[in-house]
Amino acid sequence: MKNLDQIRAKNALAAADTGYKGVNEGEVVKKVPTMIRENGILGALAFAAERNDKGKLKNEGHYSVFGAIITHLRSVKRIPDASMTVEQFIEHLAEVDATQLREITAETMAYLNYLRRFAGKKGGRE
Repeated sequence: MKNLDQIRAKNALAAADTGYKGVNEGEVVKKVPTMIRENGILGALAFAAERNDKGKLKNEGHYSVFGAIITHLRSVKRIPDASMTVEQFIEHLAEVDATQLREITAETMAYLNYLRRFAGKKGGRE
Protein backbone atom coordinates (compact mmCIF):
# COMPACT_ATOMS: atom_id res chain seq x y z
CA MET A 1 0.00 0.00 0.00
CA LYS A 2 1.30 3.45 -0.91
CA ASN A 3 1.37 6.33 1.53
CA LEU A 4 -0.11 9.77 0.81
CA ASP A 5 3.25 11.32 -0.07
CA GLN A 6 3.85 8.66 -2.72
CA ILE A 7 0.39 9.21 -4.18
CA ARG A 8 0.81 13.00 -4.15
CA ALA A 9 4.19 12.75 -5.88
CA LYS A 10 2.90 10.33 -8.53
CA ASN A 11 -0.15 12.48 -9.28
CA ALA A 12 1.95 15.66 -9.37
CA LEU A 13 4.45 14.12 -11.79
CA ALA A 14 1.63 13.08 -14.10
CA ALA A 15 -0.02 16.52 -13.90
CA ALA A 16 3.25 18.42 -14.37
CA ASP A 17 3.61 17.01 -17.88
CA THR A 18 0.38 18.62 -19.06
CA GLY A 19 1.63 22.23 -18.90
CA TYR A 20 -0.15 25.29 -17.56
CA LYS A 21 -0.96 28.44 -19.47
CA GLY A 22 0.13 31.68 -17.94
CA VAL A 23 2.84 34.29 -18.10
CA ASN A 24 5.63 31.85 -17.27
CA GLU A 25 3.74 28.57 -17.77
CA GLY A 26 4.72 26.53 -14.66
CA GLU A 27 4.93 29.69 -12.58
CA VAL A 28 1.14 29.81 -12.26
CA VAL A 29 1.35 26.68 -10.09
CA LYS A 30 3.49 28.57 -7.58
CA LYS A 31 0.85 31.27 -7.18
CA VAL A 32 -2.08 29.00 -6.30
CA PRO A 33 -0.96 28.07 -2.74
CA THR A 34 -0.60 31.76 -1.87
CA MET A 35 -4.03 32.49 -3.31
CA ILE A 36 -5.52 29.71 -1.20
CA ARG A 37 -3.78 30.94 1.98
CA GLU A 38 -4.89 34.53 1.42
CA ASN A 39 -8.40 34.01 0.01
CA GLY A 40 -9.34 30.46 0.97
CA ILE A 41 -9.85 27.64 -1.48
CA LEU A 42 -13.27 28.91 -2.57
CA GLY A 43 -11.86 32.37 -3.33
CA ALA A 44 -9.01 30.88 -5.35
CA LEU A 45 -11.46 28.67 -7.23
CA ALA A 46 -13.67 31.67 -7.99
CA PHE A 47 -10.65 33.44 -9.50
CA ALA A 48 -9.77 30.35 -11.58
CA ALA A 49 -13.33 30.00 -12.90
CA GLU A 50 -13.76 33.69 -13.79
CA ARG A 51 -14.85 34.30 -17.37
CA ASN A 52 -14.96 37.37 -19.61
CA ASP A 53 -18.02 38.82 -21.42
CA LYS A 54 -17.71 36.19 -24.17
CA GLY A 55 -17.58 33.28 -21.72
CA LYS A 56 -13.86 32.64 -22.19
CA LEU A 57 -11.78 31.80 -19.12
CA LYS A 58 -9.68 34.71 -17.88
CA ASN A 59 -7.23 32.50 -15.98
CA GLU A 60 -6.73 29.28 -17.95
CA GLY A 61 -3.57 28.30 -16.09
CA HIS A 62 -5.24 28.51 -12.71
CA TYR A 63 -8.23 26.59 -14.05
CA SER A 64 -5.89 23.82 -15.27
CA VAL A 65 -4.13 23.65 -11.90
CA PHE A 66 -7.47 23.15 -10.16
CA GLY A 67 -8.30 20.45 -12.71
CA ALA A 68 -5.16 18.60 -11.58
CA ILE A 69 -6.15 19.17 -7.94
CA ILE A 70 -9.61 17.69 -8.59
CA THR A 71 -8.05 14.60 -10.20
CA HIS A 72 -5.72 14.17 -7.23
CA LEU A 73 -8.46 14.65 -4.64
CA ARG A 74 -10.53 11.96 -6.33
CA SER A 75 -7.59 9.53 -6.25
CA VAL A 76 -7.26 9.99 -2.48
CA LYS A 77 -11.06 9.76 -2.06
CA ARG A 78 -11.59 13.31 -0.79
CA ILE A 79 -14.22 14.08 -3.45
CA PRO A 80 -16.77 11.80 -5.11
CA ASP A 81 -16.21 12.52 -8.82
CA ALA A 82 -12.94 13.17 -10.66
CA SER A 83 -14.78 14.26 -13.79
CA MET A 84 -16.28 17.28 -12.06
CA THR A 85 -15.45 20.68 -13.50
CA VAL A 86 -13.99 23.53 -11.47
CA GLU A 87 -17.47 25.03 -11.29
CA GLN A 88 -18.91 21.76 -9.96
CA PHE A 89 -16.03 21.56 -7.47
CA ILE A 90 -16.95 25.03 -6.19
CA GLU A 91 -20.56 23.90 -5.76
CA HIS A 92 -19.41 20.75 -3.96
CA LEU A 93 -17.17 22.70 -1.56
CA ALA A 94 -19.96 25.19 -0.87
CA GLU A 95 -22.11 22.29 0.36
CA VAL A 96 -19.62 20.38 2.56
CA ASP A 97 -19.24 21.06 6.27
CA ALA A 98 -16.39 23.14 7.68
CA THR A 99 -14.36 20.08 8.74
CA GLN A 100 -14.45 18.59 5.24
CA LEU A 101 -13.54 21.95 3.73
CA ARG A 102 -10.47 22.16 6.00
CA GLU A 103 -9.46 18.59 5.14
CA ILE A 104 -9.80 19.21 1.40
CA THR A 105 -7.86 22.47 1.70
CA ALA A 106 -5.07 20.77 3.68
CA GLU A 107 -4.80 17.93 1.15
CA THR A 108 -4.81 20.44 -1.71
CA MET A 109 -1.93 22.38 -0.12
CA ALA A 110 0.06 19.19 0.50
CA TYR A 111 -0.43 18.13 -3.13
CA LEU A 112 0.55 21.57 -4.41
CA ASN A 113 3.88 21.28 -2.57
CA TYR A 114 4.74 18.51 -5.03
CA LEU A 115 3.07 19.95 -8.12
CA ARG A 116 4.85 23.31 -7.86
CA ARG A 117 8.22 21.57 -7.65
CA PHE A 118 7.58 19.32 -10.64
CA ALA A 119 5.98 21.88 -12.97
CA GLY A 120 8.88 23.41 -14.90
CA LYS A 121 9.05 26.21 -17.41
CA LYS A 122 7.65 23.95 -20.10
CA GLY A 123 5.09 22.49 -17.72
CA GLY A 124 6.95 19.26 -17.24
CA ARG A 125 10.08 17.68 -15.87
CA GLU A 126 13.40 18.92 -17.14
